[in-house]
Amino acid sequence: MEEVKFAQLDQQQLDKINELEEKIGVTLVAYDSATTPSQGSGAFQANNSTHNNHPS
Repeated sequence: MEEVKFAQLDQQQLDKINELEEKIGVTLVAYDSATTPSQGSGAFQANNSTHNNHPS
């Protein structure tokens, strides 16, 4: 089994995560993409761009 590690986030990133958690009512978990299992594992790969992927 491959090891998955939590991401190390700075304060600005943590603030954004907390804001999104409150807005959508869920708990979010940030994983380190360098240790995330590759394709076919069912893992979700985050888009690290500054643009939103959802039009809402």
